[in-house]
Amino acid sequence: MLLDPRAILLFGANVLLLYLTLLVNSALAGWSIYLFLLGPMLVFPALYLRHQSYFICVLLTGLWVDAALPAPFGLFTLGFLCAGAFVFQMRIRFRAEHNYHPIVLAHGLNFFCILLVTLALGTPNFSSLGFWFQVFVTSLASHLVLLVVAPWFFNFERMLFALCHMDTEPEDFPIL
Repeated sequence: MLLDPRAILLFGANVLLLYLTLLVNSALAGWSIYLFLLGPMLVFPALYLRHQSYFICVLLTGLWVDAALPAPFGLFTLGFLCAGAFVFQMRIRFRAEHNYHPIVLAHGLNFFCILLVTLALGTPNFSSLGFWFQVFVTSLASHLVLLVVAPWFFNFERMLFALCHMDTEPEDFPIL
């Protein structure tokens, strides 16, 4: 099968997470706090899907995020594909049935996305102390909120698999 049906569910969950994050960000705009919660979007496609389905899911998610966020077009698509490919190659080392490893991966990928945006958009502002303070506040707030959002999001994705009667086990893992 060219596309695993779980890829469609994961893409839909990623769209929902981005939508909810943008809603919260619009409410926090008066305080100049911005949440950046893109890390969890890459974890389950890289851990659960085969190569073709993972690629299609992450590509569509990256294009969706590029269209929604104010960044140069293609930044998140290429960043998601590179970061997701790294996790995909290392996925044998992570346990996907519990939330500990996915949460750690989500924090690492979220940090990578924040670093990617900082390097891509902030080069004229590197000498400004206010810029680095804003990056620090955004990173801190995002990772603190990610401690609550990531377990919810991963359990939500697992619940979608169970409700749609899809396989809840990752593909291509050796039996331990």
